[in-house]
Amino acid sequence: MTDDSTHPRTADSGESDDQMVENARARTPEGGDVAESDLLQAYRRQKSEPEDEREQAEREKSKQRQQRRTANGESIVVDFVASFVAGGNASFEPVKGRVLMSQRRLILATSKSKTDIPITSIFDIAVGQVPPEVEEFFDYTVMVGYIIGSQRRTTVIGGDRETIEKFTLLLFRAVLNGSEAQVTHPARIGGRVMDTPRRPTGLHLDYEAVTFPDDDGPLTEDGDPFHIDLASVIFFEVLERTVDDEKRLVLSVQHVEQGRTVTSEISLKSRRKMNILGRYLRLVYHWIKSNVRDVEVTEQGLEVLVGLYSAGEMAAEVDFSELLGVEEAVLDEALETLNDEELIEDDSLPTSLTPQGRFVVNEEIEDVNV
Repeated sequence: MTDDSTHPRTADSGESDDQMVENARARTPEGGDVAESDLLQAYRRQKSEPEDEREQAEREKSKQRQQRRTANGESIVVDFVASFVAGGNASFEPVKGRVLMSQRRLILATSKSKTDIPITSIFDIAVGQVPPEVEEFFDYTVMVGYIIGSQRRTTVIGGDRETIEKFTLLLFRAVLNGSEAQVTHPARIGGRVMDTPRRPTGLHLDYEAVTFPDDDGPLTEDGDPFHIDLASVIFFEVLERTVDDEKRLVLSVQHVEQGRTVTSEISLKSRRKMNILGRYLRLVYHWIKSNVRDVEVTEQGLEVLVGLYSAGEMAAEVDFSELLGVEEAVLDEALETLNDEELIEDDSLPTSLTPQGRFVVNEEIEDVNV
């Protein structure tokens, strides 16, 4: 396994890599899992807890996260034990060690070696694609491509599916959050091309959405930051366009917004980040779609989903049994079934749609629009 311990440490470091690893080991028991985060709170919601208790628990976790920092201000976002092949190891024999990540770097550490990967050097993140050389060793993996000096290297980290998926979401977030972007929204409404100017904005990933905050003013009429609900995406592609007199990659995303098919275009200056953003959209789209692939929704169930989708925040004030023209018992049965299929958050009203539920409704809307 390649020993990357001679690589330069992060700028302004007041603590060595070895100290960072040892401090993290002291904080986390052997076999520790991926650290909690806002993203994972969105990914693994606990709807069984009352709202005020969830908010209090999140405040406590946020306070604890603020305390988990190294001497130079690096916050430990990830710390867990896994098997990996690091640094382009020609033997392709996995070793067991610790995976740590701060906002600045990813570290793979064993008792004999350490691989330090600056977050800014990562050019690719591929999930679930097990290279043939190591497929006999891993059930589920994330492959991280990065550059050290002028050399491209690959690291494969394997483990159980849930842990790798959680880690991957945090890795995407570390690479992409805070990026500068240009957005054209809406570029099209249905088939009609809009004369909308490109606007500079930021970029922030959540599990359910990509948000584009803008300090110079909102990109939407209602004053809220523009976001793309990933469950509403129906098609996307990467195009090459001339932006500011230079050729750039542009991500064209078709999504359902207020019952209409809208196309938005996103451009990042960095081709590296554009590639990773495309990977992220494909990954989450695949996750959401695969979770509803075998779900058969009855006509009655679809009517309930569409009703909840249309009512939005007013759902608590709507008499759904009267709206749908069914008895309370029939509605209760439909809600229980939809909850069992993980298409709605609770089996009683008021409730809201899960990403999978929104995906089902948006596919129905798209079929109607076509």
